[in-house]
Amino acid sequence: MIDCHFHVWTQDVSTPERRAERAEQFRQEADVLGIDRTCLIGELGESVEECREHNRDVAAFTDEHPDLFYGWARAHPGWGDDAVEEFRRAVEEDGLVGFKHHFIGTEVNITDPEFEPIAEAAVDMDVPIIAHVMQNEEPYPTERPSEARSEDVVELASRYPDLKLISAHISAGGNWEHRIRNIADHDNVYLDLSGSNCEVGQIELAAETLGVDRLLFGTDTWLSVCAGKLDGADLPAEDKAQIAYNFEHLLHDGVENRLEPDERESRIEDARKRFEALAEPREEHIVDANAYVGQWPFYPFDSSAEQLVETMDHKGVDQAIVSSLGSVFYRNPQHGNRELLEDVAGYEDRLIPFATIDPTFPGWEDDLRRCVEDLDMQGVRLLPAYHDYEIDAPEAKELLRACADLDVPAMLVPALEDQRGRHPRVFLRHFDGMGQANHWRDSDGKIDDVIDLLLAVPETDVVVAGAWSSGGRIIRETTTVDRQDVWLNNTVRTGKTLLVVDDLFCYWTQTQGRQIAEEIGVDHLVMGPQLPFKTFESTYNYTKHLPVSEDEKDRVRSENVLELLES
Repeated sequence: MIDCHFHVWTQDVSTPERRAERAEQFRQEADVLGIDRTCLIGELGESVEECREHNRDVAAFTDEHPDLFYGWARAHPGWGDDAVEEFRRAVEEDGLVGFKHHFIGTEVNITDPEFEPIAEAAVDMDVPIIAHVMQNEEPYPTERPSEARSEDVVELASRYPDLKLISAHISAGGNWEHRIRNIADHDNVYLDLSGSNCEVGQIELAAETLGVDRLLFGTDTWLSVCAGKLDGADLPAEDKAQIAYNFEHLLHDGVENRLEPDERESRIEDARKRFEALAEPREEHIVDANAYVGQWPFYPFDSSAEQLVETMDHKGVDQAIVSSLGSVFYRNPQHGNRELLEDVAGYEDRLIPFATIDPTFPGWEDDLRRCVEDLDMQGVRLLPAYHDYEIDAPEAKELLRACADLDVPAMLVPALEDQRGRHPRVFLRHFDGMGQANHWRDSDGKIDDVIDLLLAVPETDVVVAGAWSSGGRIIRETTTVDRQDVWLNNTVRTGKTLLVVDDLFCYWTQTQGRQIAEEIGVDHLVMGPQLPFKTFESTYNYTKHLPVSEDEKDRVRSENVLELLES
């Protein structure tokens, strides 16, 4: 696969040795994911002179590691003729592939007159432009007027029909359905499939609407997630292989290390075989600890019990812990709990029901007792962002105590979808405009609230989803005895504490993966691909490539959560 979108993000690139460190890190990650090369995006700099040095640094990467890297040129459109001159120089002298535009540091929208000379130069040199594009709901459109949206892409593409324009990261947040439909009639617009959001359906809709020849594989440095998205897309293997190498067709003759046609076709064929092999059944036992059944009001997921089991069979998932999607939005979640029991009837060996309880709703205690004692539900899910209470509220603590009394685990769940693409009339508590709700983030002290809740009810078995940024701290502060001189802090949880391996920011096996294994430990981790919302392979890559033994991976895949239910 050729990745069209990768940030250098390296502190020191001043020497061949420093650049080789980044090259080797990328190579180790890319080899296991099936990525051949990536197209680097460097820094901008404060002046034309600094920008030229950054562009030359990117060119040095490509010269020293031609089997791994291509490179994008950068310049500030506000520099006028100097920006165009540097863009041309970087393409014609350094062999960079085209122009990368990002609104941060270059507060110029791609439709602004200042950007026109850059677009005209790209057309003249017959090279592409890759533009940072989002489709976020408020507050971004008013707070970030220079950030391009799909409407801006359409305007620029219409103004320059000969321009090869790449609309970057379809799934970095925002309304991807809107973006796909908006650019459908503009054949000179290509879609970069990168981004952290791995909701199902996006690649399939893009292929259906735009055709596979207009789709480009990219990661935006989210290697595992984005490789998983293409691996798991419901497309023929030959289509996925074409997408994987479409970027090669946009390279100009001055890119000296581009693949020869025979080599490109050979790699496409190898990719096709690889995608076919990935469709083979998995032998390992896998449990999705964070799955759902029911209707989602904003997108038609295959979310009936029957459809979910079909998806599980297709993906190689043996069992799933499921809750009702209706309970997320019903004023009384108990209606959804009853529906869930009806839906999973006949699938008891595959689907393990968890009740959804809102501890601020009158009579929740009776609902919980009935769900556990009469309806045989195996645990409880809390969704404070949707049910509008603080994670460490007194009501949440009372619910966890009730779970301990009934000997069932509780699961804490943040937002179920990336909030940048939320429906404009749904606004969650602590929503900050980026990704998940803030309950599980370290900013504003919210992670303190999660830890306070876990310590306030230490006897309850708890699973925490969406805690990737603070997992090590949660485990350290809630499960580890802390010896400080003569002071002994031995206030630790007696109940089990598990973390869902999900939404890991720009996950790299060699760094975060190793840190997770060392700081958290495999005995505290569970799988949570969140079927049917998300592409299974994106999340499974975290566990599949975790730098631990296969026996230890089995702890994460299924054993930890099954032991929790049996205890």
